[in-house]
Amino acid sequence: MKGRSLLALTAGAVLLVLAGAFWFSHGTWRPAPVLGPTVTLLDDGRPLPEFHMPSTQGEFSNATLRGHWTFLLFGYTHCPDLCPTNLALLAEVTRQLKGTPSVPQVVFVSVDAPRDTIDILQRYVPAFNPGFIGATGSDAALKPLIKDLGVYYALNVGEVPKGSGKNYSVDHTSSIFLIAPDSSLRAAFQMPLEARQMARDTAAIMAR
Repeated sequence: MKGRSLLALTAGAVLLVLAGAFWFSHGTWRPAPVLGPTVTLLDDGRPLPEFHMPSTQGEFSNATLRGHWTFLLFGYTHCPDLCPTNLALLAEVTRQLKGTPSVPQVVFVSVDAPRDTIDILQRYVPAFNPGFIGATGSDAALKPLIKDLGVYYALNVGEVPKGSGKNYSVDHTSSIFLIAPDSSLRAAFQMPLEARQMARDTAAIMAR
């Protein structure tokens, strides 16, 4: 009986070795990194659809994403807490990633085009990091990107009494998206986020 058990174990080990050799030789198997609980990893994603909108560094389009890792987030400059918190977080995350082969660029897309002009974004976004990009566009310009990423936003203009100005709030998705150099979605980070863990997760994903 012991001989049969030993034979079965040996045969199983040989099969595992052969299977591993097959996957490695075909280049289709990679161990998944151990990531924190706030990140969802995606593999084999398709490139984002074609989009174009103005930004603080010229046109923001698919070409801006190609060849770079990119953190992409959506919000508005009048946001009282979430947007500045996330931009400050990404400033720290990119600082911690300075020693890695590729530091992601950061693009903040405003969904509040009526208030967030490029001039306003030029004053707001670089305050967190001079290299950060601010972009905005009409609903039509935003639609391809918004739809593909499953982003939600709503301008609550009906909550503002007439004659009181434009002090309305905006509901929007809080996720931070990590876009691969082929312009495909690679990961989505959900709140709450911590800079050290996010930097560690990002480095692991980029190294895959």
